[in-house]
Amino acid sequence: MIFGMHHADTLPQPWTLRASAKALVIQDEMHALQHYRQGNFEALSGPGVARGMSSHDLWLALELPAGMRLAPRAYVTVAPALLDRVDLYQVVPGESRPRLLASSGYKVQPSLRPLPLRHAEFDVEVHDRRASVWLIRVQSRLYTAALVSVQSMGEHQQGELIEGFMVGVVLLLGLVSLTLSLVVRYWSPDGYALNLSWMVLGFISLMGMWHGYLRLWLDWPSEVAVTVLDTLVASGTLWAFYRWAASTMRMKRYSPWLPWAMKLVVLMSLPACAMAVMRGWSPLLGAAAAAGVMMVVVFAGIASQLGRHRIESPMYLLFGLIAASLVVIKTLAERGVLPYTSGTAYGWLIALSVACFALLLDLLTRAMDERQLVRADRDRLHAMLLHEKSQLELRVSDRAQALSTANEALRLTEASQRELLSMASHEFRTPAAMIKGTLDAMECVAEPLPHAVAQKVEALRTASSRLIFLANKLIAHDRWRELSVKPQLRSLWVREWLLEVLGDYDDDVPVRLKLPPEEVEVRADATLLKIALQTLIDNALVHSADGHSLVRVKLVVMPQQIEIQVIDAGPGIADDDKPQVFERFFSVGPDQSRGLGLSIVAAVARMHGGHVTVSDAQPHGACFHLVLPHQGLRTPTEDEHAD
Repeated sequence: MIFGMHHADTLPQPWTLRASAKALVIQDEMHALQHYRQGNFEALSGPGVARGMSSHDLWLALELPAGMRLAPRAYVTVAPALLDRVDLYQVVPGESRPRLLASSGYKVQPSLRPLPLRHAEFDVEVHDRRASVWLIRVQSRLYTAALVSVQSMGEHQQGELIEGFMVGVVLLLGLVSLTLSLVVRYWSPDGYALNLSWMVLGFISLMGMWHGYLRLWLDWPSEVAVTVLDTLVASGTLWAFYRWAASTMRMKRYSPWLPWAMKLVVLMSLPACAMAVMRGWSPLLGAAAAAGVMMVVVFAGIASQLGRHRIESPMYLLFGLIAASLVVIKTLAERGVLPYTSGTAYGWLIALSVACFALLLDLLTRAMDERQLVRADRDRLHAMLLHEKSQLELRVSDRAQALSTANEALRLTEASQRELLSMASHEFRTPAAMIKGTLDAMECVAEPLPHAVAQKVEALRTASSRLIFLANKLIAHDRWRELSVKPQLRSLWVREWLLEVLGDYDDDVPVRLKLPPEEVEVRADATLLKIALQTLIDNALVHSADGHSLVRVKLVVMPQQIEIQVIDAGPGIADDDKPQVFERFFSVGPDQSRGLGLSIVAAVARMHGGHVTVSDAQPHGACFHLVLPHQGLRTPTEDEHAD
């Protein structure tokens, strides 16, 4: 059926077009001339006269009566462009063989064509004194219809302009499609713009391929390359149409079977093209069959959406109706039911271009709507952010005010607490000292006290000593807190400073100092550091084994730091208690002063960039290590050694 040729009469008067009889088989041009002279060619009474399907060549006779005053030249065009071969013969009276004037068509080399244009066109001379007859042989594997037209020079030029304008419009549509897709791709839902652009470009390529523009412009000599190009363009166009339809009509949401059916048709287009090539046909015929099946599937999906009132846009229905109607009209025209003219053959191109343009307008409308929605959402979010910002500023301001009030209240409370503690410490120390002095004076009484009274006096003396010690520690702690707010770091020579600190203790206090020969310099607050060291020494004196054991203070100089060791001979500290001994108010015995003093030592060490640790002394006792970074060393003079 594909090989069958139809013909159409689009000739102006007085030209006449005849075709060989329906069942007549003609072998060559001599056989055709013989049948023509025998009257076996029938005049075509109207456009679109069906001649049936046949795998043989189509023979036509073009007649011009004598006595017609026409232009001396005319252009005979046989369309469409991809007819394999078109031969034009002139019948000369008295000769048994017609003369071959020219050959054109897709299979003829461009250099051998009379007019190297896209269609098979011939330039013929017209004689007004005698009748003229031309025989036309048409060979084609792709098309089932042929259009024969005769035009004057002016009409021919006008037709070329119109055709060029149509090609330009098609190319402009492709350019506009790409431009719009690039402009609106950020607002296009589900890739609609990009998929539409690919579909439009695919249809433009398919139209250019079907009507010969692309292949004739490329002019590839290899038939295999042309076949592969046809297959890729046809299958790519179907795939682009599937992607566009899937993203546009929301097929998966409404008809789950529809995208699978369309995808199957796209995949089957490749075997259809291959089968057409194996039969000796063009691969475009296989793609056309697949496209027809896809149209049926799409219409089924559109019908299902219309039944549920879920169609996304009337544009899609318009596009489908135009495509289906044009396919039906073209098919009926090729069967002779409707007139087959240039409008019938090429009108679907114009309608398809209009449909594509309508889709592009729909794309632009969608883009504008999406942009308006995005702008509205952006304004709404901006307003929400401004509102939240103002609310956050109010909350932050309220929270900052609350924190400031709480901080001020805390500062006042702490100041009151410190004032009370300092006052209590001073008030407790004076009466405690008086009590202790009185009790010490009682030892000078000549007569011995009774045993029970002596025990009570000794208990009072011990309690007063502890009260004096605790008051002194609280006063030192308060002094430390005042200085620790802003420590005054200055250069300090450690040997000289240690001698000064140990000079505060009486000679009968069992404290011994061991110094290295080098003098070392540190940056420290002398007052805070003195509080820390005296706390360690007092702590060691209190926890000595019998209260009179020797406490050793040793200075160790290292390359980057110094270490002041305070070693006692007391009971030592258990390994489980060593990590917590420098925590505030931590105590392992009945004496509560250690928890306060050692925490002060640790804080002072940290303020000077150092640290304090504790280890076991040998053979028993505890060794506290106060480690501080130093600034440098110097060797003392002979006078300093003498001192």
